[in-house]
Amino acid sequence: MTGLLTALVPIDAPNDDFQSLFATHPSPMWVYDPDTLRFLIVNNAAVDLYGYSPQQYARMTVLDIRPAQERRRMLDAVYARTDMEKAERWTHLKANGEMLEVLTYGRAVRFDGRDAILAIVQDRTEVNAAHREVTDTRSLLDSIVDNLPVGVFVKDMEADGRYILFNEACGSIVGFNAADVIGQSDRAIFDDKQTAIFREQDAQAFEAVSTISFEETMRRVDGVPRILRTVKRALPAPHGSEPRYLLGISQDVTEERSVEARLAYMAMHDALTGLPNRAYFSEHIQREAAHASAESPIALLYLDVDHFKHINDSKGHAAGDALLCQVAARLTELVKDGDLVARLGGDEFALVLRLTEDGCIERFAERLLTALSKPFDLDGVNEHVTCSIGIAMAPDHAADDDVLMRYADLALYAAKESGRSTYRFYEVEMRREAERRHMLTVELREALQRNQFELYYQPIVQLDDDGLGGFEALIRWRHPERGLIPPMDFIPVAEETGLIVPIGDWVLREACRTAATWPQHLKIAVNLSVCQFRHNSLLSTVVSALDETGLRPERLEIEITESVFLADVEQSLPLLRALKELGIRIAIDDFGTGYSSFSYLRAFAFDKIKLDRSFVSGIESDPGNLAIVRAVVGIGSGFNATTLAEGIETEEQLQKLRDEGFSEVQGFLLGKPMPRAEAEALIGVGASSLLAAAGR
Repeated sequence: MTGLLTALVPIDAPNDDFQSLFATHPSPMWVYDPDTLRFLIVNNAAVDLYGYSPQQYARMTVLDIRPAQERRRMLDAVYARTDMEKAERWTHLKANGEMLEVLTYGRAVRFDGRDAILAIVQDRTEVNAAHREVTDTRSLLDSIVDNLPVGVFVKDMEADGRYILFNEACGSIVGFNAADVIGQSDRAIFDDKQTAIFREQDAQAFEAVSTISFEETMRRVDGVPRILRTVKRALPAPHGSEPRYLLGISQDVTEERSVEARLAYMAMHDALTGLPNRAYFSEHIQREAAHASAESPIALLYLDVDHFKHINDSKGHAAGDALLCQVAARLTELVKDGDLVARLGGDEFALVLRLTEDGCIERFAERLLTALSKPFDLDGVNEHVTCSIGIAMAPDHAADDDVLMRYADLALYAAKESGRSTYRFYEVEMRREAERRHMLTVELREALQRNQFELYYQPIVQLDDDGLGGFEALIRWRHPERGLIPPMDFIPVAEETGLIVPIGDWVLREACRTAATWPQHLKIAVNLSVCQFRHNSLLSTVVSALDETGLRPERLEIEITESVFLADVEQSLPLLRALKELGIRIAIDDFGTGYSSFSYLRAFAFDKIKLDRSFVSGIESDPGNLAIVRAVVGIGSGFNATTLAEGIETEEQLQKLRDEGFSEVQGFLLGKPMPRAEAEALIGVGASSLLAAAGR
């Protein structure tokens, strides 16, 4: 700085006080010659700010610290003295090429005896940058608010709630141009009713300590109703003063609510029939049962389409679905307003009826059976189906919805057990029977685990030589408290629960294991349930039993009933053929009791036909039964099958069957089912003892 002063001012230099004040002043400043534009003196702050050395300043003019586009303006200002005595904005150049935004103040002075100009500089770069940042931020916030997908508005509550902010989304929601709303109040935009609603909401929001939410249906300017969800809050005022502005954020949730309503409907209704589903029904029956009284009773009906699986299996699931839709339509036509028809799943429906007079439920059930007995059009073909109905009433039978549903289910079960195509009311005995079946199920499981089952053996006598042909294995349950229980008391429950499969497996293995110790010419007959045929493991189970026990396949006879074919003929026939290929003999049991026995004889070559005991009874005097006996002998001969008659109880029956040419017989006359020890004792003496005993 001293060198610069020496070079620029060789004589008449300013006094020391001026030099000291000028050099150390915190504001950048300089003095320059308005004619040559050269710097005459530059202070330390200017050196520091611009980065030029004193030596560089000595060679520079004030134009050198300006970018090219500013120099013409600088010259005009100097010559016209337009920047004197006032602040002027300029852009300067630092030594490193960086731009500076500055505010300069010029004043004419005398320096070293000549006219000069003093320039004082204020660096505005950071201030201007901050200002631009604020401006950019404000523009960004304005852009964000304008482009938000939700409506944002601010009201001045001291100015009648006039809108000072109302973004584009708000305008779209209400149907107004957003710019036209600014400065307006609600009463200038909405009708009196809507304005009153908004004013009430605003008042609540100002009274609340936090955000408050509202949802309502309003009409746009074009009259279209929309569902609006809005949250409002009073904006906190500075310095603890009372709030003035109200912030609101609104969203059009019409489509969202429509989707929610649709999803809620789908969650509570059956997709196929459109009827209320199980969830809807559960809520409904809970309410109805709670309000049922002697003066306002209700009836709960459970309905199943009888043998619906046959429609699905024979005609396909599309036909089954069509049938269910038609059933739903007929049920809906029968009920009154306030009643409920629901589909619980599969072919099961439920009806909840409000009863108005005595006997009306019986008449309704009859009408229901009649309506469903009419043919259904399934792809141009008339199909007839029936239904079974279980009925429970509240409060007569139960006041609790869970109990009521359980009782209706028990009544439905009873209707099916009664032959289907009927209705049954709940009775106390049904509950007791259900409890008995449940207890029996529990005990059956324990019986399996504790080896409580035994096999009894009933002898089969060959009539051609009066020899012992083998035995039929029959299960018994030795209950620890009730003693020996016959199969008719527990097999139905075992079949219902699926326990027949493990029980049947045990019977098969035990019978094979026992028979393997007998003479090689004796056969063992084992009954298989239709439930066992539904399991793909049956063939491997039979093979495994033969392998484990060493019993030759031809010594095993498997007895089945027609129900095996009714269940699933496409699965049953291949399985029967596979068993027969192993050498196992297949017998059809209870022959003649079904409606299509002869068709099954054509479908499969049975090794034995067992005539049901009902045809043996009375053959001594009933020509009809005797004719059937003769027909069966002829069928057996035609199909090369052994014929066996069950239920022989008299010598006359035995003689008649012998005379008609039956191959084998069994019955109480010849020997009741007996324990293994007695059966093996009989093997030792032969069947002649049985025939001799029968002759006595």
